[in-house]
Amino acid sequence: MLAEITDRTPRPRLGFAISLVGTAGPLGFALGPAFGGFLADRYGVQSLFLIDAVLTAGVVALLVLGYHERADRPQTTQRVLTLVRRSLVAVVRHPLARAIFLAYFLLLLAQRLPLPFIALWVEQLNGPLGLATVVGLVAGGYGLASAIGSPLGGLLGDRAGYRRVFVAGVLVVAVCLGLIALSPSLVPFALAYAAYGVGFATASSMLFTMLATGLPAEIRSPVLNLALFPLYVSGVIGSLLSTAVLAGTGGDIRPLWAIAAFVAVLAIAPAALAMDRASPGDPGRGSSTDQGTL
Repeated sequence: MLAEITDRTPRPRLGFAISLVGTAGPLGFALGPAFGGFLADRYGVQSLFLIDAVLTAGVVALLVLGYHERADRPQTTQRVLTLVRRSLVAVVRHPLARAIFLAYFLLLLAQRLPLPFIALWVEQLNGPLGLATVVGLVAGGYGLASAIGSPLGGLLGDRAGYRRVFVAGVLVVAVCLGLIALSPSLVPFALAYAAYGVGFATASSMLFTMLATGLPAEIRSPVLNLALFPLYVSGVIGSLLSTAVLAGTGGDIRPLWAIAAFVAVLAIAPAALAMDRASPGDPGRGSSTDQGTL
């Protein structure tokens, strides 16, 4: 997906394009939990799996009927495992790819640490009444705020520089996570969590844009094909770490938010160092003038 967007989008608009496509996930997170929580409370969780099956079939139909590859796209006769190995080697060898992957992993780890326990946190703040519906609405607010904020962040990144907007997004994430740890009730938590979604979506899209614009053309697609690899690794590690923290705190979730804020700030260092090594014409360095000439 990221490789296709990069191939078809004019460079001065790439940040906005990646951020705009990135709203699909937050919109799904906004609508899915909001409706899913209501349906789960009313009809049971099993009904959700049936609806998911229909929606997944719809995804397949959209790809088969609505997506058309460019006729001039180069074809390869190499084996799949050969292409996978090529992608892994490209990530390991290129300093920008290594740094962006590390930054994305840390940003995702900050998200994944408290994520499995959102429902428990909501229950602590609001009680068990209508829990699935309330959790769905909180997640929906997060997704809706992300969907609105991400394209705006992309537009800002195309003008002010991807790295600057990335750092701003990470700082928003860290501040909001700290506020969540101090939230006394549901409403302050929901507002801080929605603002956190804006920062996270913006920072993530800026990382993808820096990766897409900073890589040489010959390895861009292989590296972008693995861009979501940190998502899966952080999910496993984050769940294990958060479980260990909860065991050590006697089930207190508040320290998880504070730890997540610290981990998010760590993501700034590798991304900043990577772009410092980039060429002066690299739009990821934050020069709006350079971006406009691409």
